[in-house]
Amino acid sequence: MRLRLVLVVILTLFRPALAWAHLGSPDVFYDGMAGPWPTRVTIHMPVVVPGRAEILVRVESKEAVEVTFQPLFSRTAVSNTPPPEAAEPVRGDPGLYHGQLWLMTSGAYSILVRIRGPAGEAAVQIPVNSVATAQLPLPPSLGRVLLALGLILFCGGIAIVAAAAGESALPPGVSLGGKDLRKYWIAAGVTGAVFVLALVGGRKWWRAEEMDFRARLREGGWPELAATARVEGSQRLLSLTLGSSTQPQLDLAPDHGKLLHLFLVSQPGHQAFGHVHPVRRGDRSFEVTLPPLPEGDYELFCDLTFASGFSSTATNLVHLPAPPRSPAPMALAPDPDDSWTADAVVAGQETPGADTICPLPGGGRIIWKAHPPTRSKQDTALQFEVLAPDGQPANLQPYMGMMSHAEVLRADGLVFEHLHPSGNYSMAAQILFDKKMAREAGEATRVAQLDLGRTDSWCGRAGTHSGEGALISFPYAFPTPGRYRLWVQVKTDNQVRTAVFDTVVKEEEPAL
Repeated sequence: MRLRLVLVVILTLFRPALAWAHLGSPDVFYDGMAGPWPTRVTIHMPVVVPGRAEILVRVESKEAVEVTFQPLFSRTAVSNTPPPEAAEPVRGDPGLYHGQLWLMTSGAYSILVRIRGPAGEAAVQIPVNSVATAQLPLPPSLGRVLLALGLILFCGGIAIVAAAAGESALPPGVSLGGKDLRKYWIAAGVTGAVFVLALVGGRKWWRAEEMDFRARLREGGWPELAATARVEGSQRLLSLTLGSSTQPQLDLAPDHGKLLHLFLVSQPGHQAFGHVHPVRRGDRSFEVTLPPLPEGDYELFCDLTFASGFSSTATNLVHLPAPPRSPAPMALAPDPDDSWTADAVVAGQETPGADTICPLPGGGRIIWKAHPPTRSKQDTALQFEVLAPDGQPANLQPYMGMMSHAEVLRADGLVFEHLHPSGNYSMAAQILFDKKMAREAGEATRVAQLDLGRTDSWCGRAGTHSGEGALISFPYAFPTPGRYRLWVQVKTDNQVRTAVFDTVVKEEEPAL
């Protein structure tokens, strides 16, 4: 309970540092093929709605190309979307293009990036969540100006109504007096009272709007997540309830064949880690067999994608009881793709400029390739090499449709990210937008015929196939400085193996 209270206090104090879906890491990354062009896209999401997303596209091409951006909203027909915005080449950096795109409302978007060149035309769409994650303060100077203008309008309105009641019927040059003067003051008093009531009502309306806005801020984990663990027979079961009672049905889309991806991280030292996949038991209830993780307190991170294309991460804390010892029939079979590591004492401590090695259980190792010092908000060289016990490149196998999965967690729990070699966007949302475009006529039909650059194949461009080497990389930029732990997961010899790395991310270098 004390740990839970401490975490709640931390989350309350640092709420502005958190964001939707991937906690504390709002930027979206894509690394894959768009037609014949290897393409890397970084989308810096706005913190308010409406807001402008900043987009960087790096295209590996020997010839000049044209790049455009277009926002596709989940609840708007493609034919009604705004026209594409042209990206501008970045001077002094060939192949890099920059642009901004307005996201006008909250909800699920897909950013359609089109590339045209001598080799043809292709496109890739990258799902993003458009949500307000912060409330911008009102500048004091602007507040004083608005207050002064409001007082002028208040007094001027009273004066106009009073003059209309007391002076409008008088002949020119006749001053107020008697009955006309009483009309003047009565009109002024009634108008003042009406204005005061209007201000009181407006203040109540504004406070209601303020509370509604704050309730819709996606600063932390969402939706609500309740979790309880119990021992049943020879296994431990974890029961989850997603959403509130006012939301009885959750319409979810499977991502990599799973409705939920649940990550368990032991507290406070992050020694144990689990990546499991609950099954649905009801409208909002899910259940999963727990792997042999040690008893203790765990923080939960639950990734999910709604049928609208909106993706999110729900969080909570749970205490896991000790594993049972007596044999008994299993109440729920574990998912074959569940994976875990129970002891991270052998975590590789990253050394800038040198390879960092983490041995794997059963032999073999994963090497974090040498790279410059890691800094926040800068493209990071998350490149790894997987070696077999004999020191040769490991024979990698697909793991839930991808060459590898990686999870990033800051020591204080305020940043959590689930990465793939193709990026950190929801592939379930990408498939949903593909289907939306295929269903619609006109422009959608034409775009659907393009190479949309989807990376739902397990290798993508950011890695190599089984038997051709064992290099994997993840496009990412750490959002804030601090101590981080990384779990890198690969599948070899029909087993999922997890390597653990620690790193210290420094403050970004100041711009010159």
